[in-house]
Amino acid sequence: MYSANYPDILLNNIEYNPELVSANTDYKIRFAFTANDRYDYEEYESLLNSAIREFRHSRFYTQYKSYLYSLGIDRCAFHPNITSDIADLEMHHCILNIYDIAILITEHILNTTGYLTEFDLAEYLQQEHVLNNIPIVFLCKTCHQSYHHRYLYINPNQIFGQWWILMDKYKQGWNRDLLEKLSRYLQRGLDDKTYTRNEYLMKLRDDILSWADNRGVMINELNIKNTEDER
Repeated sequence: MYSANYPDILLNNIEYNPELVSANTDYKIRFAFTANDRYDYEEYESLLNSAIREFRHSRFYTQYKSYLYSLGIDRCAFHPNITSDIADLEMHHCILNIYDIAILITEHILNTTGYLTEFDLAEYLQQEHVLNNIPIVFLCKTCHQSYHHRYLYINPNQIFGQWWILMDKYKQGWNRDLLEKLSRYLQRGLDDKTYTRNEYLMKLRDDILSWADNRGVMINELNIKNTEDER
């Protein structure tokens, strides 16, 4: 334990996860968010919001949008005549939104490493975008609003990114809510016969069982069909 020359305020646990403590309060201020902190909803929400805000306001975020435009992904997924040249397109994280992805990564790191900071989480978000592992589509403002009002369904064919890699990479981070969300999307995708790469959906649907079992999540109510007869 190390005194920072401030009365009644001490700094300890310097090498692992520095924290400020005082005999005058039970509250501690830690540098990194730990697995035990996940039960404090306000702290958890603050971690997510800070990391996502840092990511969205970074120079990288703007550069990544420009990079996708350079690949030809420069038009609304539902109105291809609306391009980035004539309208401000919005980058939409689909299947799992940006908060879902942040939770998935956070839970995985907490269940493996045991701690992370908002700077770490922002870096993970950037890294997975660089690797093109994030599911993304561009939407015009009207379509984006319609999607959030549940009027639009985004077919897997419309999505950019190797999102199945992301979901397997952070397999220790799945919780019931995320598994239910993914399960519903996969089933709808498999029911939509226009998708041309069903092997990814089928594998992910089977993987849900192992992810849920590994995390101790009860999934009896999830709509998961056995795919052995479909192969």
